[in-house]
Amino acid sequence: MSQKLLPSGHFLEIFMPYRGDEARMLNVLRKAVELNFYRGVELGVFFDRYNRMYVREILETNRLNGTTFATPYLKDQKLSLSDLDGDRRRKAVELVKQLAGYVADSGYTNLGVCSGDDPGDAKRTEAKKVLEDSMIEAADYCKTLGLNLTLEPLDRYAYKKQLIGPIRESMLWFAPIHEACPNAYIHWDSAHEALSKTDLMQSIELASPYIAQFHLCNAILDEDHPCFGDLHMDCGVAPDFKMEGFLTPAVGAKILEKIASYDKPAGVKNVYVSVEVLGHPGDDLWLKERNSREFLCKCFELAGMAI
Repeated sequence: MSQKLLPSGHFLEIFMPYRGDEARMLNVLRKAVELNFYRGVELGVFFDRYNRMYVREILETNRLNGTTFATPYLKDQKLSLSDLDGDRRRKAVELVKQLAGYVADSGYTNLGVCSGDDPGDAKRTEAKKVLEDSMIEAADYCKTLGLNLTLEPLDRYAYKKQLIGPIRESMLWFAPIHEACPNAYIHWDSAHEALSKTDLMQSIELASPYIAQFHLCNAILDEDHPCFGDLHMDCGVAPDFKMEGFLTPAVGAKILEKIASYDKPAGVKNVYVSVEVLGHPGDDLWLKERNSREFLCKCFELAGMAI
């Protein structure tokens, strides 16, 4: 085994109903620390200056890695880093840079982005060049703040229909970006690769030089099923972990084993894994957290890997 993977909690996703309530999200972070399990946390952006101070203090005191994603904030404003409209793309890049300042101020290390919608065959090459320019500018700015910029390949043809999807094509496109910006990495996600009908082990092999963090995310792959797609659905629940969807603990364990078999990407201190489950208003959100934590523990156990 070439590297030790560390458990992270995707609290932004589980506690999505709290995204706009910074006081509640701070309390989520405090309670997460009390669990004494997570080595990393994925949270939202904190816009209040004093809340950013509190978050940084908690992360530093407890030696926790912090990650957030610009994706929901870009979506809120209907912006994309691959927009072929120059003015709108400029707004997207500037928003990412603004968020990066807040992220660095909070003591996080990673800021994640997605590519934006696929414009179709005729405009795809142009959109990928535009996205490359956006990524390099954003990554260069993040570097001045001590941040990594991670791009999450989604699926192009199955559900999300994003520009950056098919893994072989995506990694050929991404390699020059990483060469130009060594702080630019890939955030790998099991659901998008499965929905793309990509062999998961082959996908990991292709992306392994750049994987700085990753999600175990469940999905129903049957296109005729009413719950088909990237819905960030629940994972299986102990003790039997039975649940619709492809992501069993055995599959999760194989993913952990495969990624752990590769060296960490250069410049990455540790690679973190979390279970991606979406919380909805009215859910018992801490029950979702416990279930995802127990699922992650089972994956580590089956992989024969210590947490």
